[in-house]
Amino acid sequence: MAVCEVVDRVRVALNRDLQRTIGLTLAENLVLCQVAMAPGKSLRMVDIAGLLTIAKSAVTKTVDRLEDRGLITREKDHADRRTIHATLTVEGERLFAAAQPAFVGAVQRHFADHISQAEIRCLTRLPGRLQQRPPSAQTVKEHG
Repeated sequence: MAVCEVVDRVRVALNRDLQRTIGLTLAENLVLCQVAMAPGKSLRMVDIAGLLTIAKSAVTKTVDRLEDRGLITREKDHADRRTIHATLTVEGERLFAAAQPAFVGAVQRHFADHISQAEIRCLTRLPGRLQQRPPSAQTVKEHG
């Protein structure tokens, strides 16, 4: 099974579990997480897209759903009215905190329980190693 298939299967399983247990999609939980961890529990929409490496339109749709539920509000930046911040509400903060045990449990069941501690350590180091050097021209030719 290819890495992409594994990632997709885990993501689908996490999404299903989160929707069933806490009523949030994986995307909604990840957006709430980014906003909850930001200073002042507020983050520019474009920054959410960058942190999650997803399209701005996907962030907009996800924030629309979260805003409809009263979990996030949108606020215009006072210095630049073109910039919109997503800000966590009290209810959003409460639901995010309540959701984390379910999220951690789902990650444990669908991913961490199936790999060793050595493999986890390897996976945690991998992104840094991959970011340290760009792919060579030969690698791009072989896989492009």
